[in-house]
Amino acid sequence: MRGTLGKMPPSTLVRVLIWLGSLLLAVCLFSILICHGASLWGVVLVCKITTIFALPAWFLYLPLVFLFKDANEGRGWILLTTGFLIGPASMAVWGLTLQLRGEDAHVVWQGGGDPTSFIGFMVYAAFVGFLTTGLYMTSVKFLSRRRL
Repeated sequence: MRGTLGKMPPSTLVRVLIWLGSLLLAVCLFSILICHGASLWGVVLVCKITTIFALPAWFLYLPLVFLFKDANEGRGWILLTTGFLIGPASMAVWGLTLQLRGEDAHVVWQGGGDPTSFIGFMVYAAFVGFLTTGLYMTSVKFLSRRRL
């Protein structure tokens, strides 16, 4: 009977928990990578700031976690592409919102003298989104294969 059922994808709750775990792991890995050689408090600070910006994108991506039960065939590319783009897109919307609220455009988009511009932060967001989605897809595929 087991062979006739085929591969069973994880339940929705399990996929949401995997998605949350993937985000937290990706944020931790990113923080360690970006703070190479810095103190533990520096890593914790970057982790906290990254989580603050990544959590809204996590919620925006959540409907795809509900919609796609697995990451097979073309769905994997959709998940990966969306995960790569959702972070920079949400940061761009945030930047536009700041500018519409009256913030100085130079400060919003070029950092007002900071070494990293908004474009740099969008690249970081793309990296975290790609890493999060990659971890999620790998975990879901692994669990789907194990649940025979």
